[in-house]
Amino acid sequence: MRLTHTANSKTFYESCRFLARYLLRVFCRVHLIILEAPPGEGPCILASNHISHFEPALIGGFFPRLLDWVAMEELFHHPCSAWFLKKLHVIPVNRLGNNPLTNRQGLRTILDRLKQGRAVGIFPEGGIRSQEGSILQGARMKPGVIFLSELAQAPVIPCVVLGTDRLYLARNWLRRPHLWMIVGKSIQPPLRCDKDLKSARLHFEKNLSIAFLKLQEELCERFELTHEDLPQSAQERRSS
Repeated sequence: MRLTHTANSKTFYESCRFLARYLLRVFCRVHLIILEAPPGEGPCILASNHISHFEPALIGGFFPRLLDWVAMEELFHHPCSAWFLKKLHVIPVNRLGNNPLTNRQGLRTILDRLKQGRAVGIFPEGGIRSQEGSILQGARMKPGVIFLSELAQAPVIPCVVLGTDRLYLARNWLRRPHLWMIVGKSIQPPLRCDKDLKSARLHFEKNLSIAFLKLQEELCERFELTHEDLPQSAQERRSS
């Protein structure tokens, strides 16, 4: 079934985006860098690191296009949250296992959205990760983003966010903490007709992994960030 942004649903989505931008600008100092304007139309996948529960609001609020986020299906168990997430066109998936083929319903929904030319937001780490478990430290991504990009022939736009883990401390909201978000250049997936598809997939994954590291490095250089600015676990932030 084709999903369209009706006037009502688009108004609701844009209202949520406006509210997210407004609150983050009031209570935080947001630094946004877009190295290359994302395609204005057509399928694409926004892939970001995930260090807190606040990335969807930050990225969704400041990324130029409307994003259909992929989220764990547990968030849909409560009727109120299910209603809200569905209004934002969030796609529920089962995070268990590393094989994207085990989640066929979620996979079909994501591919259908991409086929419609929509932009899909994914956290390729599969959950909140910091330090050695993060793609910002060279950890491997879940295979889903590579698989989906190839099947849909949708470019992947890497994004790195820093600072949102500070928002777990309520007192930090009154201190207007710095948040950093950088959007990189899109990376084209391998063609399925490629003679050496396995090698092309590995090259694509390597390029995407390197892109995350370089984007973090660029943020650190531009804003002279220190170790304290880099991601820490929620437990570490709450105890600091």
